[in-house]
Amino acid sequence: MSSPTEVGLPQPRAGVIARSPARWRWFPPLWIAALAALYGWIAYAAEDRGLVNSMAHICVAVAVTGLAAWVLVGSGLTARWRRVIAVGPMLLLGAYYLQFLPIKVINDGDVGIVGWRWRWADPDRGLHVPATQASVSLPWRETPQDYPAFLGGRHWAEVEGVVLQTDWRTTPPKLLWKQPIGAGWSSFAVVGDYAVTQEQRGDQELVTCYEAATGRVAWTHGDPVRWDPRGSGSLGGVGPRATPTIHAGRVYAHGATGLLNCLDARTGKLLWRHDTLAEHNGENVMWGKSGSPLVVDDWIVVSVGAEGASLAAYDAVSGEQAWAAGDRQSSYATPVLAELAGERQIVVVNEGYVTGHRAADGAVLWEHLWPSSSNSSAATSQPVPLDGDRLLLTKGYGLGGEVIEIRRDGDDFTTETLWKSSAVLKTKMGSALVRDGFAYGLNDVMFQCVDLATGRPRWTKRRSPSFGHGQSLLVGDVILYLSEEGELVLLEATPAKYRELASLPALEGVTWNNPALAGRLLLVRNAEQAACFELPLADADEL
Repeated sequence: MSSPTEVGLPQPRAGVIARSPARWRWFPPLWIAALAALYGWIAYAAEDRGLVNSMAHICVAVAVTGLAAWVLVGSGLTARWRRVIAVGPMLLLGAYYLQFLPIKVINDGDVGIVGWRWRWADPDRGLHVPATQASVSLPWRETPQDYPAFLGGRHWAEVEGVVLQTDWRTTPPKLLWKQPIGAGWSSFAVVGDYAVTQEQRGDQELVTCYEAATGRVAWTHGDPVRWDPRGSGSLGGVGPRATPTIHAGRVYAHGATGLLNCLDARTGKLLWRHDTLAEHNGENVMWGKSGSPLVVDDWIVVSVGAEGASLAAYDAVSGEQAWAAGDRQSSYATPVLAELAGERQIVVVNEGYVTGHRAADGAVLWEHLWPSSSNSSAATSQPVPLDGDRLLLTKGYGLGGEVIEIRRDGDDFTTETLWKSSAVLKTKMGSALVRDGFAYGLNDVMFQCVDLATGRPRWTKRRSPSFGHGQSLLVGDVILYLSEEGELVLLEATPAKYRELASLPALEGVTWNNPALAGRLLLVRNAEQAACFELPLADADEL
């Protein structure tokens, strides 16, 4: 019999075979169809949008890997073309997930891709670093309207003594200023005429004091630190996470790498400093230190997350360490001070546990299992003390809400779960608000009201534009909500039904930072912009 060459039949080009072996011929379409079916089922069944988006990333990676394997063993291509076609996409895939590409993807809180930029074009690198100290000592004064710490220094974000005008069509908020700001997820702490935050500008991690009403920089303090979780995922972004605490004319700031600075509020001068992780041989968490300093009597308490120093307390004036206690790794929450079961305690959400420390010396009194890890299922939400020695715990990633009771028998403390539900208050990046026996907060990207006595939702609302993973602030009987897209939404805090009163665009870009309200001045920011609005009050003569 004659060969194809002998009879002059056309030959395949060098390096390419016309057909793959029969046993591999249907692999590509079946592989893609199977992954598409898996993703479709997850998208239909899952309530967590973050899980759906994460599975999309995983399915793409698995699809590319599987097709590369097919090219290598079953495509019928020559060795040279197998290497070119299979290895190239795998290198690109690895570069994308290990963040070696020059393109930096911008994600929202559910790992959705909302934008991109060149990696060398981070906006904070183009910002000027202002003068490090005030030219003159600032006229520092405290007022009843101050918002001096994370969440105002309270158990949840709340402002009392202010009644807002809710008809924003007739009397809209007035924009006083809007300007670029360095990267980071800090909020503002406000005392008197000044607002202090933390931000990243180039290779300097800054504590910056602004004139609240004008946005003018009064002073900055810089450390040669740039926290960038590159290689751990782009979701976290660069810069500090915690919010400064202002107390007795001093500013206490906890940086992303564990630097604890005490600064003179009038000048920005450094008074004392501790590198908390280095001093306690601790390891940082994936997205950087996020817990804000807590004032306890004459001490400043921070979450360190090291063996023998889950918490550490420092003398507010001298900076000398007063005590360190506990062995748990930290999460991303801030310690809170509360009295539970007749004992004054510091309660902190750690990695995997909620822990109660005796306020007098930091000794661990009790622990309650609260599953989390510092990367795949981070705990960021605050523990909320309730009456009756109860504690409200909330968390995203499908965990939901739980109310526990702290009980005491002599010197022994125990916890008991009163109710627990994965259907409520999945607060991935924010915390819950409490008013008159009801909790208000996000359940993934839906806003929800939950009866604290039973754990049952009174109402749940999905919105377009989405609430996203934003932040809430309770002002009397209304809620100021700053969405993940930077929209300001005014809601009524009532269990009767969801009622939206007003809204306005406030910022552009992904917004995870908490708003701060001092009197009629509302300060908001994200990783690129900051703004101040003068809110209309129900009584024009107030404040």
